[in-house]
Amino acid sequence: MRQPAKPIIASPQPSAANSVSFWLWIIVFLCGIGGVAWLVMVQINQPEPRLLQPTQIRQLQSGNVATMDSAGFTYSPGWHVDKTGADPREPAHPLQEPSGTVTFGYTGSELDLLLAIGDYWGYLYVTIDGQPANLLPVIPGNHDSQGAMAGYRTFYAPEKQGVAGASEQWVRVHRAPGQREAHQVRIEIWRSWGQRPLRAVAIDALPPRPYPRWPGVALLVIAGWGIVLAASRSQFAPWLRANRARRVPIQLTQLLQPVWIKQSAPLLAIGGLLLIVIGVALHQWLITLAGLAWLAWVALQRPVLWLSALLFALPFYYAFPLPILPNRALSLIDVGILGGIFVCSLHWLLASNQDRATDQTTHTTPKTRVVPMPTLLLLAITSWALIVSFNAENFAVAFHEWRTVFLMASLLGLLLIWIYQNSENQQRDQWWLMTGWLAGSVVVALVGLWQYASGAGLITAEGVWRVRAFYGSPNNLALYLERTLAVTLAFALFTPTLRPRLWWSCLTVLQAAALLLTFSKGALLFGLPALLFTLWFGGLVLLAERNQSRRPLWWIAAAGIFAIMALTPFLGAERFQRLLDFRQGTGFVRLQLWQSAWQMALDHRWLGVGPDNFLYTFRSYYILPAAWQEPNLNHPHNWLLDWWTRLGLPGLALAVAFFGITMRQLWVNVRHSAAPILSLGLLAAVVTGLAHGLIDASYALPDLMIVWALLANLDRPGLIEPQKKAEVNVKFS
Repeated sequence: MRQPAKPIIASPQPSAANSVSFWLWIIVFLCGIGGVAWLVMVQINQPEPRLLQPTQIRQLQSGNVATMDSAGFTYSPGWHVDKTGADPREPAHPLQEPSGTVTFGYTGSELDLLLAIGDYWGYLYVTIDGQPANLLPVIPGNHDSQGAMAGYRTFYAPEKQGVAGASEQWVRVHRAPGQREAHQVRIEIWRSWGQRPLRAVAIDALPPRPYPRWPGVALLVIAGWGIVLAASRSQFAPWLRANRARRVPIQLTQLLQPVWIKQSAPLLAIGGLLLIVIGVALHQWLITLAGLAWLAWVALQRPVLWLSALLFALPFYYAFPLPILPNRALSLIDVGILGGIFVCSLHWLLASNQDRATDQTTHTTPKTRVVPMPTLLLLAITSWALIVSFNAENFAVAFHEWRTVFLMASLLGLLLIWIYQNSENQQRDQWWLMTGWLAGSVVVALVGLWQYASGAGLITAEGVWRVRAFYGSPNNLALYLERTLAVTLAFALFTPTLRPRLWWSCLTVLQAAALLLTFSKGALLFGLPALLFTLWFGGLVLLAERNQSRRPLWWIAAAGIFAIMALTPFLGAERFQRLLDFRQGTGFVRLQLWQSAWQMALDHRWLGVGPDNFLYTFRSYYILPAAWQEPNLNHPHNWLLDWWTRLGLPGLALAVAFFGITMRQLWVNVRHSAAPILSLGLLAAVVTGLAHGLIDASYALPDLMIVWALLANLDRPGLIEPQKKAEVNVKFS
């Protein structure tokens, strides 16, 4: 019988998935090589420093560096001029008239000034051929004494002040298209007498600007994302999970994870936390280290306890670093996040031995391991913040903020996702995370109330005593408490049973009282109204879903009325009398600040000035003369301007997407989650933070950014009531 012909087996063609992975690795390789090559090229092509020696000259031309006593400079009366610089007179009315002016002509392209900058207040205006100097900020409404628009900058840079006084710095002022054209310059100096603010003038003499580093860093960041994406599509992660059991002896698992500890882990964790508190209070590093080791050992059994302890301690990070070595203390947040990574990683390795028997006897469906969209956006923000940090003028402070604010928050978000994905009971772990966070806020609220009762540690401002607990400012305490208050108030209003509702009501009263006593205008005028409105509207939907009484909505209105009544005795204080006065005081300074920040954002629209560089850029380039009393502001007191000035338009767009998707996710969870009250409280916390952030900080502090990561991940969309899973199209996981 004739055998059927065997089919010809074609050479295997790569699947679509393999093709995608192949091209991913190609992109990784090209971006990695390109990034390294760019950074090497930048290093090789660093312009050599030039020693510019000013000399007396007769005519300013391209290549000249002139002392201020050179021919060609015309000064207004009263200047003291020599080869070391030019010092103006002290005018009769320093706030209404300039200290002096100097005019001169030059032939060339780029005009540079050697200025004396330091810890003193003064500023200059520069016009070239009657137009503003184009390398200096030009702020609408900020005119020189002749009413003309001009390039502007200040001499105020206290970080540059040396032992001998102000330091010298070359500043690029103007660049014209051609090198043979003649130009007329007018410089107007305000205040600054006794400082010799003008030291020299250069024409086309400074070395060229170095190539920027950020494109190379951007390519390396893209390569890093490509590696993560390609690895997630490969068999590396399943292989690692399958072979981890071979790396860990069972005896080590039995030693570090004894069976008896699991049931008593929460009590043991509280004991470790108390030991840490004692060590910090007594400044004993051995006790602190022992407490951390104890807590880590307990958390190896249940890692959520470590993160719960971190969330509890969050409002204490500002005042209490952790002493872990002699004369060495680390940030509480750094220890908490990095320790959490260590605990979760070791738990994952040790769990392999516990899973081995289960894998041999049962077949389980692999868990879907995905990163929710808000956390992906947070990781994208962190990546972009790293890129723009390399474009910042002050890289050291930019990188420090990137690490402490953005990186730590992203790592916490990833830890929360890992906790949920590896949890035996997600609802229980969620309860522990929420309890730790809210318990810390209650403790800090009690501290604030004790301060007000005892008169200790208060801030006296504009006729009121303001509590601050362990923060440097009452506003920081208000920014933290309003977020936790939103959650506790949601439980107090909508918990169906009486006893838990009374418990939540007590916690709400404590936090609300401390929040009111901060007398934070942002919290009282923006945060609390937004909080109550969100709870009212969300509560209306929630109660309708449950077919319950609308009575809690009246309680929300009563809470608003009670807050107004509690503040009534203080309405006569200066802090509230000037509430709508924008001609002086805080309101006036805030308007000036926003005008400066808006121009800063326009001048640095794509990359911003970099993380934590707002302070230095604002007070040296953009602070308006009328706002000179408050030069040391490190953020623009508006979250939109804050994101834009720090990270540019891409950073602002990512932030808006993060907040928008987080709110949408929480709104979906209000209607379909297994914990709708928690979802509503978290939604109210997000809205409250954004509302308050319209006139204050919103994220650029380590604790606030970590809270944003918590708000986005505490109530995961995967925690859905079983009977409603079919109704929900979960788009965020």
